[in-house]
Amino acid sequence: MNPAEQRDVRELMETVLKGLNTEFKGYTERTSEKMSELTDRLVAIEQRRMGGDGAPLGTSKGETLSDFVLSSSNFKAMLDGNGKSCKISLPAGMLSASKAAIVTDGQVLSPAMRIPGYVSNPLRAQRVRDLLPVGRTSSNLVEFTRENVFTNNAGPQYASPATENVTMPESGITFTLEEAPVRTLAHWLPVSKNVLADSQQMAGYLNSRLVQGLKVKEDLQILSGDGTGANLKGILAAGQHVAAPSYVSGDTRLDTILRVFAALAEDEMLADGVLLHPQDWTAMQLTKDDNGQYLLGSPGSATTPNIWGVPVAVSTAIAQDTFCVGSFASGCQLWDRQESSVQISYEDGSNFVKGMATILAEERLALTVYRPKAFRKGTF
Repeated sequence: MNPAEQRDVRELMETVLKGLNTEFKGYTERTSEKMSELTDRLVAIEQRRMGGDGAPLGTSKGETLSDFVLSSSNFKAMLDGNGKSCKISLPAGMLSASKAAIVTDGQVLSPAMRIPGYVSNPLRAQRVRDLLPVGRTSSNLVEFTRENVFTNNAGPQYASPATENVTMPESGITFTLEEAPVRTLAHWLPVSKNVLADSQQMAGYLNSRLVQGLKVKEDLQILSGDGTGANLKGILAAGQHVAAPSYVSGDTRLDTILRVFAALAEDEMLADGVLLHPQDWTAMQLTKDDNGQYLLGSPGSATTPNIWGVPVAVSTAIAQDTFCVGSFASGCQLWDRQESSVQISYEDGSNFVKGMATILAEERLALTVYRPKAFRKGTF
C-alpha cells in the first residue's frame, strides 16, 4: 500500500471512530438522565411514605410521627419543666376517619384487641329430655298397646256351700292401640360461602347454635306439644296427665308437692322427677323453720336440687306457678328417629350465583306416654 492509500485509510478510520464516539456519548447521556429521573421518583415515594411534603401524614421534611412529636414546642416545654402535660395538634392526615386512630401508611398504630370466640345469648341449661328414658326407632310411627280398664275380680273359688266344681271369678281387661308419629323439628339460616371458607370457628359456632335452638324447642314439644298438626303430643297435653290434688289451705309449696307424691303412690307409682320454674324452686329454697334455718339446705352447701330425695329439674320450659310431678321412668319414653344433625348446602335456591350457603339443623323424634296417671300437673 503506497503512502497515499495509507493516508486515505487512516482518515477513514478516524472518521468512523469519531462517529462511534459521538453516538456512544449520546447514549451515555440519555441513560444517565433516565437513571436520574428514576432516582428522583424513588426519593419522592420514600418521602411520601415517611411523611414528606404533600404526603397524607401532613408532616414535612420526611419526618416520622415520633419526629413530629419530639420537635413540638409544647412537648419541649414540658420536658423543660413547664407543666406536667402538653397538647400536640396532629395534622388532619394523621387521623383515620373510620377508626379515629393514628395511622401511618394506612396501618393502625394501636390496633384493637380482639377477644377470641363469640359471646352468645344464654340458653336453657337443663332439658326436659334428661328426665325421660330414651330409645331409638327406625320407623316413622311408634305404636303401643295401652291397658284401658282392668276389672279385677280375683277371689276364692266359692259358690255356697261348695268350694270345688264351681265357676271361678272372671276378671276383664280392655286395651287401646295408641300411636305416636315421628315428628320433625328443624330450622335453617343463610350464611356467606366466604364466611364458612374463611372462618372455621364461625362455622362451628353456627352449627352449635342451631342445635341448641333445636333442644330449646324440643323441651317445649316434649312438655307442652298439643299434638295438632306436626306437633308432638306432650306430657301436659290433654289426656296425657291427670290433675294434681287440690290445694289444701295452709299448705306450703313443699306440702303441696308431698301430697302429689302420695297421690302417685295411691296409683302404685313412685315419683322420680319434679319439674319446676326457677322462681318456684327459689321460693321453696327460701322456706325456713321457726329458727330461721333453711329447710332445703344451708346457703353454703352445694347439693343437687331435690325434694325428699326426688330430683328436681329447674327449667323455664314450664310456666311459673305451675309444676309437674311424674313417674317418668315408667310413664313415658322418648324415641329418636334421627338425632340432631347439621347439613350445609350450596345448591339451595340461588345460593350458587350469590355465593351463599344454607345451614340446616334437623332432628326427628316421637313421644309415647304409656300411663297418663304417672304425671300430675298442678299450680301453686
